Amino acid sequence: MKKHPKAVIIGLDAATWTLIRPWIAEGSMPNLAKLMRVGVAGSLQSVLPPITPPAWTSFMTGKNPGKHGVFHFVETERDGYEMNYANGASRRSPTIWKLLNTAGFSVGTMNIPFTYPPETLKGFQISGLDTPTPNSPFVYPPSLKRELVDHFGKIKHDVRFLGFMSTDRRRAQVLCEMEKIDRQWAAIALYLLEHHPQDVMMFVFMSIDTVQHYFWQYMDRSHFLYDPKAKPLFRNAVRQVYERLDAVTGELIAKLPADTSVLVVSDHGGGPVVDRTLFLNRYLHQLGLLHYRKNARRIRLPRLGLGKMCSNILRGGFSLLRRSLSSRQKAFLAELFPALRKRAELAYTSFQDIDWSRTKAYCSEVLASPPSIWINLKGAKSRGIVDPTEYATLTDFIIEKLKDLKDPRTGKSIIARVYRRDEIFHGPFSDEVADLILDWWSEDSLFSTQPSFKKDRNKPPVIIREHRPSEDSEWGGTHRRDGILIGRGPMLKTAAEIDNAQLIDLAPTLLYMLGVPVPEDTDGKVLSSAFRPEFLAAHPLQTGDASGISEANRTSGYTDEESAKVEDRLRALGYLE
Repeated sequence: MKKHPKAVIIGLDAATWTLIRPWIAEGSMPNLAKLMRVGVAGSLQSVLPPITPPAWTSFMTGKNPGKHGVFHFVETERDGYEMNYANGASRRSPTIWKLLNTAGFSVGTMNIPFTYPPETLKGFQISGLDTPTPNSPFVYPPSLKRELVDHFGKIKHDVRFLGFMSTDRRRAQVLCEMEKIDRQWAAIALYLLEHHPQDVMMFVFMSIDTVQHYFWQYMDRSHFLYDPKAKPLFRNAVRQVYERLDAVTGELIAKLPADTSVLVVSDHGGGPVVDRTLFLNRYLHQLGLLHYRKNARRIRLPRLGLGKMCSNILRGGFSLLRRSLSSRQKAFLAELFPALRKRAELAYTSFQDIDWSRTKAYCSEVLASPPSIWINLKGAKSRGIVDPTEYATLTDFIIEKLKDLKDPRTGKSIIARVYRRDEIFHGPFSDEVADLILDWWSEDSLFSTQPSFKKDRNKPPVIIREHRPSEDSEWGGTHRRDGILIGRGPMLKTAAEIDNAQLIDLAPTLLYMLGVPVPEDTDGKVLSSAFRPEFLAAHPLQTGDASGISEANRTSGYTDEESAKVEDRLRALGYLE
């Protein structure tokens, strides 16, 4: 007798009700609409800040990032200022997949971000976004990778042309490539359902996130980058991806028995970027909290025979390269000249100009989000100068001064909220994240950031972007906190709206659905409002032992060459400045 999954989760990264509900009302997206009619639906609050690595990791663990240790695409060295690229090896709490295996269930996952290197599971795991290259060992068991490559050819995770969309032809290439990758993952998912069914399976599709980042401005007439002359192909780009993945969702569900529980989830939502740009290190300098070195060291590139090169020239060249070259060209150069890449990165982020002996606070502006502020604390940073007794007063001062950053047109504060890290995170790894987290995801607190440089230190810290179509490849959309949750199953209510659901609730909810005790150290709760009363009465919640954490030393999990390729991908996606 053929095995059938008991539960299937479909991840639509960055899917948002802001777009789905109006399109469903117009008669579009019939498969998600049907799921809503026969099951439950509601908004799904992401973690804060709502970005991919901590969000999907919190989904997989049921815990806040302070307990699993993944806060961003990069992780800062414990007592220093340098950053390493994070991946699934940075996670220090067991996943729900391991808990289900322990409880006797087989598991298969495909393309979930931050699952590289793949876990050794009873079943299979195909790693997602953090996979360095198609040649990396990103499938467990390895025999499954050979089988999939035989059937589908080399598996691709990312779109190649994002970093150089300066013409309509290149934009069309991106959309075509995005569709090919969606079709690839859909075909693989259907194949896995047919040939490698597991008790619990999950399939993630990333293209909604990508298309919203780069094409939101083409459909939004109120957007400051809106182009009224844009081709219909670009104006409809976002909707076409949603409709394509709605059809894929229908294909997957058609392969499942009626009694298989199905969840459709997104890790966060999406919305437009706005025309306000902040230069946070510039502002911290003007507040007297960040200082630049008086005689910045010149960069030597002896291997290339270039002698001395001024950092502003290198910075400009690096910026030009990342706009002009394809992902594969940049990865090739990164392999040839890793030293150049590292020096260019230093120059580009302007960290090399900071005088740590006089700096009390700084922002890692290489990160497109979140724009967070670190305190250069004694005992925490190798060159820290802030005494712990000064910490509270200093952070109070910074929070007050951030309120003074106003939109010159309205006079209103740009940053509506600033969180201290202990307001968002709790757990043994909370001290690994920035001290102050600025809200950039709420409707009343929208802004973008750009890197600050020493030569511009006296310019205004806030600029309003010109309202005109962009000739470069840049984000027109970004993240919002609330994603989506849709579910159907024999134990779930019908046509019901659920409220106050959080991303960290899904792990304990899935465990409860399958009769597995929920670990006592889980932060999420079982979404009892989604279940039929008779099911709740017949199945009391069971609490199990804490799943625990690992204090293992963090390693990037990447070689230098792999780090270069991951960096290139994150830049192309817009997550690194």
